[in-house]
Amino acid sequence: MKKLILILIHLTIAYLLKAQPLQQPIVLGRVDTIYSNILKEKRPLWVYTPGYDTNYFSKPEFPVLYVLDADDHFMSLVTMIKELSATAGNTVLPQMIIVGILNTSGHRTRDLTPTSSAMYKSSGGGENFAAFMEKELIPYIDKAYPTAPYRTMIGHSLGGLTVINLLLKHTHVFNAYVAIDPSMFYDNDNLLKQATIILKQKNFGGKKLFLGFANTMNAGMDTIQVKKDTAEISHHIRSIMKLADDLSVNKANNLQWSKKYYPDDDHNSVSFNAEYDALRFIFKNNRFPRNQPYNQYFDKQYNAVQLRQMIDAHYKMMSAEMGYTVRPPEPEMNGIGYAFLQQKDYEKADMFFQVNIDNYPKNFNVYDSMGDCFLARGDKANAEKYFKKALSIKYTKEIMDKLDKVQAEQ
Repeated sequence: MKKLILILIHLTIAYLLKAQPLQQPIVLGRVDTIYSNILKEKRPLWVYTPGYDTNYFSKPEFPVLYVLDADDHFMSLVTMIKELSATAGNTVLPQMIIVGILNTSGHRTRDLTPTSSAMYKSSGGGENFAAFMEKELIPYIDKAYPTAPYRTMIGHSLGGLTVINLLLKHTHVFNAYVAIDPSMFYDNDNLLKQATIILKQKNFGGKKLFLGFANTMNAGMDTIQVKKDTAEISHHIRSIMKLADDLSVNKANNLQWSKKYYPDDDHNSVSFNAEYDALRFIFKNNRFPRNQPYNQYFDKQYNAVQLRQMIDAHYKMMSAEMGYTVRPPEPEMNGIGYAFLQQKDYEKADMFFQVNIDNYPKNFNVYDSMGDCFLARGDKANAEKYFKKALSIKYTKEIMDKLDKVQAEQ
């Protein structure tokens, strides 16, 4: 009987596999390349861009997240950010472009070390790599993709060392910096010693840093004991803790920063948790309605005027924090407007459509949506006005048909 059951199971699986259509791959991004005149080589990139439909909506602007060692971290960041910025209306994080910088053969140590060390045959190319990012990579990404002027850099291990070097010496290049278990011990604490001085002297106003570090101590040792330890094995964590101490005492430099120690993670496992915490820290004010459920939009205690005031106040605050005009996402406002239109709550539908008209006045679709709102209310004169406005920007047969019908019925 058992043998018969196994045969039936195998036959069922074979049938199901045969019955399945050819499966399409799941695509997380695209492969891109850029030739660097500074580094004298072609650099491979992995790029994720949020989906958007420019047939109906304006070309968006997305903050950009750059990540080193992309083959280790790119996919986890894509899924994390998609989940927290788009899935089920989440606004915990903004939708972002992710640029994964892959290493070229044998050149990771060269690119991710700011100084030369006798310990590594090929090292000390960090300044060239910084120049490549600032002068070649970022301009290319800004030209090829719909970017907003807000950039975050994430790096782990030697990548974390690179992040700290960029923060200290190339502060203007990125807005936010994430250093995960950075190798601050490198080259006899060379960059760490520089950090002690630079953190006292430089103004880091408008910049953010998240510092995450793992448990790389011997068993039985705690974070107090390890500071007194002199063994080489604890040099790594001691150097990071020294950096944290320097950051703590230099409060006048205006750097917004946070640190977190992960006692249950080691050097190789810490990245995922630290990336999550870092992004929650950097974009802690992004969620809207702030610290409230998504369906607050549909809470009957708020009228249309109150909702508009909340929307305007939030995006004014976000614009000040991000350093550029952050607008309510057009597709989301449009979708909520139509949801209220279906409920016959014309006042709120009108308000959400007006938000889009105010923020995206060059797009035909915002006027078409408002025309639909007036049409649903039986106001054919205003519906005609908005359909004509939409058609003056872009002709579509769908809108023309609606306009013809409205005119014929008047």
